[in-house]
Amino acid sequence: MHRISIPAPAESPPEGAGFPIQDYAALGDGRSVALIAPDGAVGWWCVPNMDSPPLFDRILDPGEGGYFQIRPEGAFEVERRYRPDSNILETLVTTPDGRVRVTESLNSSLAGRLPWSEFARRIEGLAGTVRFHIQAVFGTRGDTASPWLQPNPNGCVFHVGPLLGMMRCTPNIRILEEQDRSITATVTLSEGERATVALLAAEDEPLGVLPIEEIDARIDTSDEAWRSWAGDLRYDGPHREAVRRSALALKLLLYSPSGAIAAAATAALPERIGGDKNYDYRYAWIRDAAYTVNAFLRIGAMAESKAAFT
Repeated sequence: MHRISIPAPAESPPEGAGFPIQDYAALGDGRSVALIAPDGAVGWWCVPNMDSPPLFDRILDPGEGGYFQIRPEGAFEVERRYRPDSNILETLVTTPDGRVRVTESLNSSLAGRLPWSEFARRIEGLAGTVRFHIQAVFGTRGDTASPWLQPNPNGCVFHVGPLLGMMRCTPNIRILEEQDRSITATVTLSEGERATVALLAAEDEPLGVLPIEEIDARIDTSDEAWRSWAGDLRYDGPHREAVRRSALALKLLLYSPSGAIAAAATAALPERIGGDKNYDYRYAWIRDAAYTVNAFLRIGAMAESKAAFT
């Protein structure tokens, strides 16, 4: 685990600033990849596909970009790790008043990716009492759309261009405010208590309203699916655990609808300040994909290698 101290909001740098790219954790579902900062903010998520415009883009626009954050009040420390042989992220949050564990997943099923995007975040009280601030600020999909909310009997649907979605949460999470561009909520957890919040999203298609209990259970189903995939890898050489972890990271870049392997999960940055080499690495680049296919073949990931080559 890597421990990171986060100051209280009043002492923090501008929203989204202060975190090097290596401090972001990645989640994926075979279609998109989300990046989460140590302060609990999802600063990058293109929905529903890896090459879609971003719903959350605070990593590129600290002042106005969208984000989805779960953050305790005041200063806190975090220790993060992936579950063994899995891309399910666990974060241990420690505050002066208590400790909690946050488990996060871009959910899938044992049969593969879901026909919608499902970002689930489970919070469990381990000691003391911790109050959390939850906020989803919807981005503008690269300045191409204006977010707006539409209440209905099943909840509040957010619209961002052709994308629509909904926040689902357990009853102990209290919604404080719903505006066109944001939803704000809070929850206080003591030892032994838990809460779950999730975002569902789809593009140009109906959105199913799922029970939060089903979404929460799918975090562990997704973990089982990741462990099943990692368990089929064939490698017993040096640095076995590091190789398996690298394979799991590369697996996040595979776009399952086509088999293409993206070069990176993020839009590009110039190779140097003022430089003109600024390409979008969310697409499959022949050289980069070939390296990944070669790595997959060496560890027995034949299905991914065949899909990418085809």
